[in-house]
Amino acid sequence: MPDLLIYGAAGFMVWMCLDCIQRREHFVWIIIMIVLFPVGAAAYFFVVKNRAAGGARAGGSLTPIRKEVETEETLQLKELIGKHHKAYHYEKLGQAYIEQKKFERAIPEFEEAIQRDPEMLEARYGLAKSLHGMGRYEEAAVALEKLIAIDKKYDYGNAIFGLAESYRLSGNEEKALEAYGEVINSFHFFKAYYHYAQLLDKRGKKQEAIDYMKSIVGSSKDLPDYKLEKERFWIDEAYKFLRKNGIELA
Repeated sequence: MPDLLIYGAAGFMVWMCLDCIQRREHFVWIIIMIVLFPVGAAAYFFVVKNRAAGGARAGGSLTPIRKEVETEETLQLKELIGKHHKAYHYEKLGQAYIEQKKFERAIPEFEEAIQRDPEMLEARYGLAKSLHGMGRYEEAAVALEKLIAIDKKYDYGNAIFGLAESYRLSGNEEKALEAYGEVINSFHFFKAYYHYAQLLDKRGKKQEAIDYMKSIVGSSKDLPDYKLEKERFWIDEAYKFLRKNGIELA
């Protein structure tokens, strides 16, 4: 084989080897290309690289198109929706998608359920959870405002607590303070106390913030073990805040 062809074949093989590494193809391809020089590189080109390039031209991307796989539950619910078009089935399908963390797919199901039954609080709550799960905190707050206007204590206070969280995460600290205040007046969520105190501290109300952090630590002493374990993170964070501000508790 003339030297020019050898150099060309060697360069082609190196190119294919680098392509193989970049695509994270099986290492055996590199062995084949070296051992079966130059036939192995040509085989790799036609079997792997050329096939991938063809897929990119057809689909516009090298990333495989992932087809959403429905579960037996979602398929059954879709069948029931097709037959009956009931708000209940739309809401249940939305909940199924939430469990799979497919929040984007859950949203239209909850919206349809609300459209068909505005009094279905489960659908309003599911919509808010889905929007929150996607980081759309302002929209989640709007959904929760509508829910709480109907039932302020929905889900044992978790709905209004979610509203406070949505306000905080969307940067609306004024409304967050107000909502957290309502939560801690009626419910004993240590996380609510902690974030309320942090917001007070940001507004220069240091002593009030310290008092609320102390209340977390003080209340923790009367908790049963299972509850103590659940709230442990926020208790530890309260201790850290107090130590940072020069307060040591026994």
